[in-house]
Amino acid sequence: MSYDPTDAAWDEAYERMSQELYPEHREQAISEFTTDRLQSYYLRNPAITHPGFRMQNEALKLLANGHYSAALVFAASATEQFLKVALLRPVVYGLVHFDSLAEMIVNSALSQTGYLRYTKLLSGLFNTLTSTELAKITLPGKSKSLLNEASELQSRRNDVVHKAEEIFEVEAASAIDVSAGVYFFILTEMLSALGLEVLEGKVVRKSQD
Repeated sequence: MSYDPTDAAWDEAYERMSQELYPEHREQAISEFTTDRLQSYYLRNPAITHPGFRMQNEALKLLANGHYSAALVFAASATEQFLKVALLRPVVYGLVHFDSLAEMIVNSALSQTGYLRYTKLLSGLFNTLTSTELAKITLPGKSKSLLNEASELQSRRNDVVHKAEEIFEVEAASAIDVSAGVYFFILTEMLSALGLEVLEGKVVRKSQD
C-alpha cells in the first residue's frame, strides 16, 4: 500500500498532537487526572481485551490445524485489537479531556492503517508510566522493535487478503508470537503501571497483597 498525501496529513496531525500533549516537561503534563481517566476507562470497559483474546485463540486453533495463512490473518487482527482498541483508545481518552473530541480522534485513528504513526502519540505516556521506551521493546531474542514487527505483520496480512500470498508454518507461528508479545510486553505493562491487571479475562484493580 503506497504512502499518499492522506497518510502524510495524518502523520503531521499525530506529530502535532504529540507535541501538544507532551511539552518539554511531559511528566507535569501527564497529571493524576490523566491517569485517573485512563484507569476509569479500563474499569468501565473491563472486557476491552476480549476481542483480542478471541482472535488470538482462533489463530492458535488455525495454526494447530495447518491453516497457516488464516492463522496469520487472525494473529494480525489480534494485534490490531490489542494495540488500537485496548491501548490507543484508552490513551486518547486519558489525554483528551473532552469525551466528544476523544471519540472523534479515536474513530479517525482506528480507521487508519499502520502502527508506527502512533508511536509518538503513545510513547510519551508509556515511557512516563512504565519507565520503558515503547519503541525499544522487542520479543525475546529479537532485535527488531515489536511495533515494527506488528507493522510488518499488518502488511503481510494485507498480502494474504489482497494478493492471496501463501503463508507457511514458521511465519504463522511468528505472527502469533507478535500478537502475544504486544499483549504481554506492551498492554499488560501499561495496565500494571496503572495499578490494573487482567483476571479471568477482565481488567480489574490489582489486588493489594
